Amino acid sequence: MLVLRVLIGTTALLLAAGAATRLFARRWSAAERHAVWTVALLLSLALPVLLRYEPPVAVLSGPVLEVQRLTITVTPEAPRTIDYAALLRYAWLTGLASVAAWWLLGFVRVTGMVASSTEHSTYGGVPVRTCAGLRMPAVAAGPMILLPASAAEWPDERLEMVLRHELAHVRRRDLLWRLAGTLACCLYWFHPLAWWAAAQQRKDSEMSCDEQVLSNCSSEQYATGLVAVAREAAGHRTPAAVMAMAKPRELEGRLLAVLDPARRRQAASYLTVLASLAIGLLTVSPLVAWQDPGVQMKGTVRDLVGVIPGAKVVLKGVSDYTFETGADGSYSVSGVPEGVYSISVLKPGYALLSIAGRKIEAGNTVRADLYLSLGKIQETVNVDGGKAGDGAAAPAGPPSRIRVSGNVQAAKLLKKVNPVYPPEAKQARVQGTVRMRAVIGKEGDLLGLTLLMSPSPELARSAMDAVNQWKWQPTLLNGQPVEIQTDIDVNYTLTK
Repeated sequence: MLVLRVLIGTTALLLAAGAATRLFARRWSAAERHAVWTVALLLSLALPVLLRYEPPVAVLSGPVLEVQRLTITVTPEAPRTIDYAALLRYAWLTGLASVAAWWLLGFVRVTGMVASSTEHSTYGGVPVRTCAGLRMPAVAAGPMILLPASAAEWPDERLEMVLRHELAHVRRRDLLWRLAGTLACCLYWFHPLAWWAAAQQRKDSEMSCDEQVLSNCSSEQYATGLVAVAREAAGHRTPAAVMAMAKPRELEGRLLAVLDPARRRQAASYLTVLASLAIGLLTVSPLVAWQDPGVQMKGTVRDLVGVIPGAKVVLKGVSDYTFETGADGSYSVSGVPEGVYSISVLKPGYALLSIAGRKIEAGNTVRADLYLSLGKIQETVNVDGGKAGDGAAAPAGPPSRIRVSGNVQAAKLLKKVNPVYPPEAKQARVQGTVRMRAVIGKEGDLLGLTLLMSPSPELARSAMDAVNQWKWQPTLLNGQPVEIQTDIDVNYTLTK
């Protein structure tokens, strides 16, 4: 969709510039028309960036996810055997590379000509060089003025006229502005309006230099000089990397403008440039509001028993969103721009759900039903062995309530037997933490106990013997008993 919007915007900009320069052809000077074309070309180059702006999505009650049991039903376009988008992309890249290579070859050719040229003098502070392989005066990057070898035989009036014309190009920085047309032809090589606009910009830059020279010589004299320069270069192709003075196909229009005393001949003002920029932005502004349809997503967030209302969902990617599921645990979102997103879901009492980057594409409807697992509960027991050699055991504490939150009713420990510090471990001054993971069944019984770490086998055996005798009240989720996982730490310490 972005490609279509860029093409429409480029077409509108270049057509608007063409209509304006034709409508005010006699009221505007060549310099003013050149400014209009340059602004239009620069805006066309900036369109892919300008049109990437996307306003905030207004409709949000909660999107995306993926988990242990994630069901995603996607309704995309019918499967295609040929990836036409990829073919078009490769064709565009091939065309871009071909046009860029053509311009690059022109630069290489000019570089070779400059290397074999002879510098004679400077004019207005700009070096003037004679190139044996050049048939027409031109300006090249540097900047420098290039003259054909035959310039040594020109009358002084013609040489002065040519040098003034080329110096005007340098002072106007026409080579730099012409780069906008060159890049537009590379980027939009398939678009005829891009080539037409670049040609009109180049033509008006030549005519604006003509107008500057006419302030110091008569129209008839300058027209005669242009014809003579064009006649000498007939049948000779000038490299694209330079600004040639008198291309035959542009000569007729330029001569008519030179000989027309009613033509405006003035430099482009800042007001002209700003007005052109404002009108150009106004022309493409409707395209900013025309956004890609984005992705429509919907589904529910559930646990093992039912739906989960108020689950906080965080979506991070091209844009970031934070929202909560509704009272029925459902969510829906539309207008999410396509791209790669990471997702996380937070709800007190449940384990954090976190999913790495997942690509979603515009134009699809994605349904994601998400399942959260219960969060782990934690129990810590401290066993103080006193001094080494002391056989006293830590007293058994009262049953405690393990803290959890959300839709999970707190799990109450009904029976708790404190571990006894093994005498051999006390004698060897072994101390540290024994960590275990227990699974509590729906009846509150211990279904399984796994040792995660221990400083010694004696301490591990002591801790596991005690925990195996514990008894819990069943853990309730939305009023229903469920299994739950518990981490238990038993800290064995000795007094020095």
